Amino acid sequence: MNYRPALVILALLTLIIAGCSKHSPRAGMGQIKVKDLGVVEVADGVEIRQDLGGGRVCRIMPALRRNGDILLAMTIEQTDAAGAVQVLSRPRVITRPDRAVTVSVGDVGVGLTPHVKP
Repeated sequence: MNYRPALVILALLTLIIAGCSKHSPRAGMGQIKVKDLGVVEVADGVEIRQDLGGGRVCRIMPALRRNGDILLAMTIEQTDAAGAVQVLSRPRVITRPDRAVTVSVGDVGVGLTPHVKP
């Protein structure tokens, strides 16, 4: 017996059903809201503290490098109802002055444009 036509039809039906599925890979995942801090003046070794809302704070420690790059060492914290501070993440990014950068970790996103203080 020749089962090839039946297998081809079965495979096509399976592909059609799978292709019509309404499930998306991101279904059920929350959207990341990026808090844009705009232009932030930075100085070497001077910490900046920015409120992100919802009890979250972003602390930024800039380090100016000899080649003109800026290392932004960030700490994203959240304060709970009891006043306890929890560190959510500690992202680090290297960028250039006056160039926008966005960092996202989990459901927390922070965008800024570092400008070196004269």
